[in-house]
Amino acid sequence: MRQRPVACLALFVFLVLSLIPAGFFYEPRQVTDKCEAQITGQVSRYTEREEGMQLELQNCEVRTGQSDFREDSLLIYLDGTEVYPPGTYLSLSGTLYPTEEPTNPGQFDARLHYEGQGISYTVFAEHVSVIGRKALPVQTFLLSVKSRIGGVYRSVLSERDSGLVSAMVLGDKQGLDTEVKEFYQKNGISHLLAISGLHVSLIGMGSYRILKRLCGSCLLAGIPSIMFLCAYGWTTGGSVSALRAVLMCSLSILADMAGRTYDMLTAIGTAALILMLTDPLNARQSAFLLSFGAVLAIALFQPLWKLYRPRMSGPTQSFSVSLSVMFLTLPLLFHFFFTYPLYSTFLNLLVIPLMSGLMVCGILCGITGLFSLQAAGIFGIPCHLILEIYDRAGSLCLSLPGSVLSVGDPGTGKMMLYYAAAATGLWFLYKEKRRKKYWLKKEPFRPKKRVLVISLAAFGLCAALMCVRIRSGLEITMLDVGQGDSFVVQSPDGTTFLLDGGSTSESEVGSYRILPFLKAGGIRKVDYMMVSHADQDHVSGLKELAQDSGEAGGVRIGCAVLPAVSEKDDNYLELERIFQEAGIPLRYMGAGDLLSGESVSLTCLWPEQNLSLGDRNELSMVLLLEYGEFQMLFTGDIGEYAERRIIRSGTLQDVEVLKVAHHGSRYSSCDEFLRYICPEVGLISCSASNTYGHPGEETLQRLADTGCRVFITKDAGAVRIWTDGETVRVRKYRSGRTADP
Repeated sequence: MRQRPVACLALFVFLVLSLIPAGFFYEPRQVTDKCEAQITGQVSRYTEREEGMQLELQNCEVRTGQSDFREDSLLIYLDGTEVYPPGTYLSLSGTLYPTEEPTNPGQFDARLHYEGQGISYTVFAEHVSVIGRKALPVQTFLLSVKSRIGGVYRSVLSERDSGLVSAMVLGDKQGLDTEVKEFYQKNGISHLLAISGLHVSLIGMGSYRILKRLCGSCLLAGIPSIMFLCAYGWTTGGSVSALRAVLMCSLSILADMAGRTYDMLTAIGTAALILMLTDPLNARQSAFLLSFGAVLAIALFQPLWKLYRPRMSGPTQSFSVSLSVMFLTLPLLFHFFFTYPLYSTFLNLLVIPLMSGLMVCGILCGITGLFSLQAAGIFGIPCHLILEIYDRAGSLCLSLPGSVLSVGDPGTGKMMLYYAAAATGLWFLYKEKRRKKYWLKKEPFRPKKRVLVISLAAFGLCAALMCVRIRSGLEITMLDVGQGDSFVVQSPDGTTFLLDGGSTSESEVGSYRILPFLKAGGIRKVDYMMVSHADQDHVSGLKELAQDSGEAGGVRIGCAVLPAVSEKDDNYLELERIFQEAGIPLRYMGAGDLLSGESVSLTCLWPEQNLSLGDRNELSMVLLLEYGEFQMLFTGDIGEYAERRIIRSGTLQDVEVLKVAHHGSRYSSCDEFLRYICPEVGLISCSASNTYGHPGEETLQRLADTGCRVFITKDAGAVRIWTDGETVRVRKYRSGRTADP
């Protein structure tokens, strides 16, 4: 490494940037909540979407009712199909949204993702007008060709195939169905959908070698090849993985032009330095870490494979490459995706060699289609056949037992331990390689196998450690689902309860908030899905989880528990039907019924068996959770009527934690009820932008009068409670602070 100062410098810069919080690099926000705005700016790029157009606007002036400010870039969503070429100056009005920070463990960090692209806000525009134009012929031409080639794919290929080929060749994922993305991700071949080294090297090095053979000059072949690479990288969206590949491929061409040897580690370091110094947030992007992790694995591990297997070739060499990438990126895959496709190493042996043929046929299909759709259809046939092979091979892998290993986020400590073990193992293995270099004895060199065995054992032990979760005590998490409710209870014996899961302010809350939390926690099965009542703000996400529970890599549902009521409305009946169609057993609970495990019990206090009331909220299932000396009350959306009936039943006593009823509505949590149960901690789930006035000021005052500390998701994000049955600790996700009640 002493001969590679650039690589060492890149590693040092990366480690420094990793220690600095991402928020340090964020631009201060002028607007913290959605608002109406008037915006002017210049179009730098456009992307066609099914629902309309997506524009990137640069040099923007933003005027809201509160402040005026400038932004370097904004992401604009428009209805309609009108194309605004690069260089067009627009004036538009619409709703301005700050990019969203995660408020739950496992939730996608949209702010980090967009800030890495220099974007702090997105805008859904309503009125657009053109106020000027500046000719940008190169960018306009490139995007026009991309659009036309995308149109060719849509004309000659099926909807599924055209979406895949557009993603693989053009970097355009707008036509990809969500199910297709999940299919490729679950199989561990989603890297095929991102423009990276596989795509760029085929196009860049392929064009360079062809031009070099035609003109016989490295210079005449290299300059246009590098220009073509840069144009291709920009046209496909300029993602981090694409830029990394373009930089490394350009360095390879420059090395050949200069008559120098291409050093992969130096190229990796140079590309990483350029990307990190251009935007320090790149060092935290999943695309950066996985892309550089993959090529770094190849650069570091392949010389060691040759040390022990000097005659590797063909499938054996491909297998060694796949294993190398797996070794180095395994903790990152667990951290970002919480799962690992068990058979992906073997599946990649099939799909990667076929990718070259697919790319060539896809490019030829797009180019010939500009002149003749019939000719394009000829090249579309092999594209379809290869994609069909991918589908069948992927479906076969997912049908095998244990196809997707759900582990969860291993945490920073375990990841650091894994990479420390990896670095130590590599040091000893390279020491063995260095011993071979200076071997002077007559007998042939034989590397010490014990070094390899110990290194592999350390890898395996640390990998196994990442898969192990040791639970102590009871954990209760109130998720931030916007205007809704969702609680996850994890008992020491591994039993998991999900109490409600819905929202009226967040779309697909099950897929984007509840499921990521469960997967991040390594939860493979929800033993009991408890439904307080059938309002959408309590069940919309549960429906999503139920429909996905039988799929590979999904979270299985053991049993759904509904309140025992005499009259079932349409919402209740629909929920029953969804659970039954998903094959989830149903159970009903009324006052006096009990669910108990080894150490945790849930007692239903309300509604009374087969009670009939006109108000669905008043029939919410009320549950008392008990663990040792700890008690917590879940109240759904009940009002004063149910609260007073529960008091008169004599089944309730003091509780440590109260899930405040009906999102803190002023019509719930009456003074008599609060003084009767004397909660030390109150949890309220509601959206900051709700129009119901939740939580009510009167309710907050009543809680304060009883000495109850209140935590609200709109302020704190997710709230996690831990208890050993006596001590209680509360942790807010947003602040990360732990407090004892």
